Amino acid sequence: MDQKLFSNVVLVNAEEEEVRKILESPENLLKWIPEITTVEKGNHDFSITRVAPALNQQETITVEKGNNSVTYNSKGGRLEYRIVFLLSGQDRQTTIQEDVYVEKQADIFLPLKLLAPIAKYSFNTNLNNLAAFIESKIVRRNS
Repeated sequence: MDQKLFSNVVLVNAEEEEVRKILESPENLLKWIPEITTVEKGNHDFSITRVAPALNQQETITVEKGNNSVTYNSKGGRLEYRIVFLLSGQDRQTTIQEDVYVEKQADIFLPLKLLAPIAKYSFNTNLNNLAAFIESKIVRRNS
């Protein structure tokens, strides 16, 4: 059974469909998560490698598409987790809520209550990078 570790929220000046397309293509992770150095597409998943020391130096993610969500399921690292990006758009703006879940009995070296604030900060930084990437992409296209 999964437990929610934390949530982050950001508002981006972009249509919901635009945000969805970017999230549904994990190759874009290279553009908004600086520590990721490679994203290799497999048949039904993506292998990710990070250059900087991280909890998961390498991991494999699968992508699930929902009506108003995109979910990344991470396997193969020290901590397996699930990120659910909930999207709600209005007036050319989209709210992205990022919910991060881990297995209740996650067997890692650090208690989850110590890991959560560190991970929340890191994920929030990357979520803000995502918003900036989306908005810069739209500005470039419109200029």
